[in-house]
Amino acid sequence: MDERTGPGIGEGPAKAISVSLPEGTVRALRDSAGGRGVSAIVAAAVEEHLRNQATLAYLDEYEREHGAFTPVEKQEAADVWVRAEHREGEWREAV
Repeated sequence: MDERTGPGIGEGPAKAISVSLPEGTVRALRDSAGGRGVSAIVAAAVEEHLRNQATLAYLDEYEREHGAFTPVEKQEAADVWVRAEHREGEWREAV
C-alpha cells in the first residue's frame, strides 16, 4: 500500500456500504454465496470490474503513445489469455 495515496484495489480494512440490487439478484447471490458470504462475492466482482477498467485505461494510454496494436499483437494477446484461462481451469479442478 502506498501511504501517500491510501489502499489500492482489494487492500485495506473492509468498509460497510449500502448497495441496492434487484430482488432476484439478491436471492441468487445469497443462494450461491455459501460459506464465502455475499460480501466476499460482491467485493471480488467489484475488484475485477475496477481492475478491468484500469487495464482498459492503460491500454488506451499505451495506444495513444505508441500507436494501435496490430492484428498479430492482438492475436498473440488472445492466445496468451486462452492459455491462462485453461491453466486457471486446471487449478480449480485440482482444488
